[in-house]
Amino acid sequence: MSGNSTSSGSGKLEATTEKSENAVYVTPVVENGEIAIDADTLTSDPLYVNYDSNGTNIQLIAVKASDGTTRLSLNTCQVCNPSPMAYFKEQDGKLLCQNSGNSFTIDSLGETSGGCNPTYIDYKHTDGTLTVTVADIDTSADRF
Repeated sequence: MSGNSTSSGSGKLEATTEKSENAVYVTPVVENGEIAIDADTLTSDPLYVNYDSNGTNIQLIAVKASDGTTRLSLNTCQVCNPSPMAYFKEQDGKLLCQNSGNSFTIDSLGETSGGCNPTYIDYKHTDGTLTVTVADIDTSADRF
């Protein structure tokens, strides 16, 4: 994997971007206590967003659903965490829990609660940008 510094047209910086197969991993810069993701860069392929919460790597998943809406969630299973395998990878257009093997559609990301689904996190979508506060992310560190 190779790291690259990137900048989107909106001035939002991403410290590093890495690609592996169809997956893209980013480590964004925290500005004003928030992480910002340019919604125009999202596709149906998951964007994995890494954030260091006092030494714990918390990963978010951001995608564009088939209806064109953007979705964001924590990359940990609601049922399977805190197993170290309680995370999701994209496989054949679906999100596959690495612990249980259950799969879910990209469209259910951030919309379905309960069961073996990616864990919801509160975020805003305004002016073409998804934002989530690091305070909200930090409260989820015990799930990773």
